[in-house]
Amino acid sequence: MSEAYIHGYDPEEQQRLVKQAEYWRDRLFFPSLELAPNAKILDIGCGVGAVLGIISQKYPDLTFAGIDLQPRQIAFATQYLTELGLNFDLRNGDAYDLSWADNTFDFALTVWLLEHVPETAGILQEALRVLKPEGQICLLETDYQSLLIHPPHPDFDYFQKALCELFFVANGNAYVGRSLGADLVQAGFTEVKNEAIALHHWQTPENDELGALVNHLDTWIKLMIPQMVEKLGKDGDRLENGLEHFRNVPNNPLGSITLNIYRATATKPAE
Repeated sequence: MSEAYIHGYDPEEQQRLVKQAEYWRDRLFFPSLELAPNAKILDIGCGVGAVLGIISQKYPDLTFAGIDLQPRQIAFATQYLTELGLNFDLRNGDAYDLSWADNTFDFALTVWLLEHVPETAGILQEALRVLKPEGQICLLETDYQSLLIHPPHPDFDYFQKALCELFFVANGNAYVGRSLGADLVQAGFTEVKNEAIALHHWQTPENDELGALVNHLDTWIKLMIPQMVEKLGKDGDRLENGLEHFRNVPNNPLGSITLNIYRATATKPAE
């Protein structure tokens, strides 16, 4: 990840990452998370430490480690995890050149990191190196091309395509999740699985998951419009109209939203 990172690093964005982790805690993180009580875990591309903080709510006695390219993120994460009273080792560094020794960790993860990098192989090879034999890895990525709404609208389609294009212009990949299984196999992992988790919410009086997801996504996709205009030459009025249609989906009795998130898991071979 570089300064081209589309979300930026300002204090508002740092707080958004903490709230984002809270949003996904019970919806995505906790249901599949099983760790040994004394495990050493590594978050590659840890950002502000938000995911490590969430994991600590279920496993407070683990040894937590994280690495991020941006000193600003590590500074925030250090304060955040200190306030949580955790045992941690945070480092400013490159995901392609991890500064830990071979066979250090029981569990490694990346959460919405690989969508922001030009290639995944180097990161996964480094993860394999620092994992202990039979250590496990988990990768989470969103497929932004799968973001669909009903009723459809051409200006939202325009917005969604621009969002995907923005990832690629910033040397990322808006649908990297589709290749995670093959990427893990190529890196040398075994027991590889890549699950497409399809989220589909519609208007119902019983719950407001539709509104919650729309509001969650809106907190950051609205901030992409200036970059879409400046970097891609897109029509700002069409983008704003598409976003407004997206925001109004929960107000439509026939409204719905669909989104795929890929969760890939694998194991380092035993020696």
